Amino acid sequence: MSEKKVIPLHPPQTQPDFDPGAEKASRKNAPQWNYTQVTENQMKWPHWVLQWICVQLVKTYTRLNYKLTILGRENLPKDWIPCVVAANHSSNLDPPLVSVALEYRPIAYMAKQELFEKPLMRYYNWMMSSFAVNRERLELSTVKTALRILKHGKWSLGIFPEGTRSEDSTTVGQPKKGVAYFAKAAKVPIIPLVIVHHTVTDKNGQPKKAITIKIGQLIPPDTNLNRLSETLQQTLQSLADSVAV
Repeated sequence: MSEKKVIPLHPPQTQPDFDPGAEKASRKNAPQWNYTQVTENQMKWPHWVLQWICVQLVKTYTRLNYKLTILGRENLPKDWIPCVVAANHSSNLDPPLVSVALEYRPIAYMAKQELFEKPLMRYYNWMMSSFAVNRERLELSTVKTALRILKHGKWSLGIFPEGTRSEDSTTVGQPKKGVAYFAKAAKVPIIPLVIVHHTVTDKNGQPKKAITIKIGQLIPPDTNLNRLSETLQQTLQSLADSVAV
């Protein structure tokens, strides 16, 4: 009598070998967030509240550690109109301090792409409605994002035209032509301002770190980019020189 062959109802399944290299490659090739753009949600009022919270935290920190003075707010437009905000750059505190000086007007900031490499800085820049920029060459996506912001209606574009941080906040370097280009292309004015780090003497005669922000008069757009860039550099340097240090 022959034996019956038993066929299992659920044949055993072989477990594939774990390949950590393949898993790492899969994560690397997964779709990534495009930090070169500012989304529509980032330009709606709920996200502006996030920016306001971030700015408030930096303002509180600054008030506790510095003597903060803001001059020239009378030069700001009364209405929230699109502008290119151009400031010198010497500290990581500069973007939120610009927002404080401009009375919390919604501003999307250009930031170097290296600032998006670490998770904490990515989240901070996302809250500040910043977008990544390649400093070596101006990319088409950067131009489209900047012009879309300026044509939104109430949002302004924040740029640090020197292209990098300076150790001396009283000396303004030659600005890149991006500020002039965006002001010309979107037909919007430029708000020039300087952020000067210096030392003052408190009421007890002790030295105290201070930050003075001074806002200049609006610079209208100009079809001549070289002339507009030169006007901006001269205006920023004049503002820095006028701050008593």
